[in-house]
This record gives sequence, C-alpha cells and structure tokens, in this order.
Amino acid sequence: MLPAWLALTATDLLSSMTTREREDFGKTSVGLVVTDRVLPILADLVAEIRGYIGSHPGNSLSADAALIPGEFKAKALAIARWRVLVTIPGYQPGDARKLEYEKADTFFNNVAKGTISPRPAPDAVESQVHQGRLVASPQIRARSRRYSRDQQDGI
Repeated sequence: MLPAWLALTATDLLSSMTTREREDFGKTSVGLVVTDRVLPILADLVAEIRGYIGSHPGNSLSADAALIPGEFKAKALAIARWRVLVTIPGYQPGDARKLEYEKADTFFNNVAKGTISPRPAPDAVESQVHQGRLVASPQIRARSRRYSRDQQDGI
C-alpha cells in the first residue's frame, strides 16, 4: 500500500522505464550522472502537481513541498517519463507512452477543476493559492465621462 503522501525519486522514474529507454537516456547524459538530469524534471513536476491540487479551494496540501498524494504517483511518473523520453534525440516514445502522458495530463487537469480530489495529507495545510478567499479577476473598462452635454454650459 502506498503512503498517503510521498516524494517522487529518480529511482522511481528510472524503474518505470524500459531497459532500452534507460540506456538511450543514459547515452544522452554525457558527462552527467543520469539522476542529475532527472532530478530537475521531477522537482518541476512535483511543483506543477501541487499547483494543480492547490488551485481548487477544496483541496489541501502537505506542509512538505516535496510530497504528492500516493495515489497520484503512477500518473506523475507517466508525465515525468514522457518528459524524459522526448529529450532523447531521434527517439520515438511510441503511442502507448503518449497515451499514458495524455491521460495523466487530463487527470491532473481534472484535479485542478475539483472533479478529482486527493486524500488529505496527514500534515495538511490550507491551499496557498486561495487561502480561503475568492481570487479577483482583472477589471477592464472604459474611463467614466467627466463631462456630459448638460455640464458643458453651451459649448
């Protein structure tokens, strides 16, 4: 059973890839350890997922900024895997990987809309996006008229 909230690791991502995918990705990492290229992708993805969760006022986030809900792990890895694979020159990830990515992307858009809700974190904090207030949208309108015909005194 997955923990309520967990951190995505480079090991998680690399173990979700096929041997060929790992080898091809390793060949493009000349002079770098493979995990050095994976870690920024995972960090950006975790921040993005937490943004999706926090964008709906009914959701709460873990106080630890590196954690996502455990039930979101497979979808998150599908997105991370796609982002890694498209960086390999000349490599075609295939329709199955693309479909996984698209389904995961749709899933997280539904999280942002509130149609899918994560389980609350044990150390839940209020969403930082809304903080219980309505977010104002910009107001664009024409300036009000200072003078009307009646006020121009015959001019």
